[in-house]
Amino acid sequence: MIDSNYKPIKLRAEDDNDLEILSKYLFEAICFDNEMKFLKEKKIFLFSVERFTWESYEGKDENLLQVLCIIQIHFVDSYFMENILNKQSKGLHSLISIAYDKNVLMFTFDNKETIRFNLKKLKLYIEDIGKPIKPAIVPIRTKR
Repeated sequence: MIDSNYKPIKLRAEDDNDLEILSKYLFEAICFDNEMKFLKEKKIFLFSVERFTWESYEGKDENLLQVLCIIQIHFVDSYFMENILNKQSKGLHSLISIAYDKNVLMFTFDNKETIRFNLKKLKLYIEDIGKPIKPAIVPIRTKR
């Protein structure tokens, strides 16, 4: 049975305030190396993540769901990956933070993995596309 509090999200970030809100939805999202793609001619980087529905969590593990979500990053001039898509990569990554400063957008994952994007300007979209499921393991959310 799916939690009635869950509603699919579709969000856009074009400034620091937007990005702060958006990053709360993506906290501890899980992604895989083979689910990332750079469309060079369109300057768009795409990847899919399994995000947790923290917005309907209400502090109760039984309310937490996991849903497939697409992330689109526009105006990408270049990007650099560290410990992702190489021999050191474990293939599975858990998102810890998203930061943006002076046209550099950085996704930081567990195990010292990062993706840094050089952007013309910030324009990022996220959208839930899958049906939510109960996660196999409920992550522990610490208060910040």
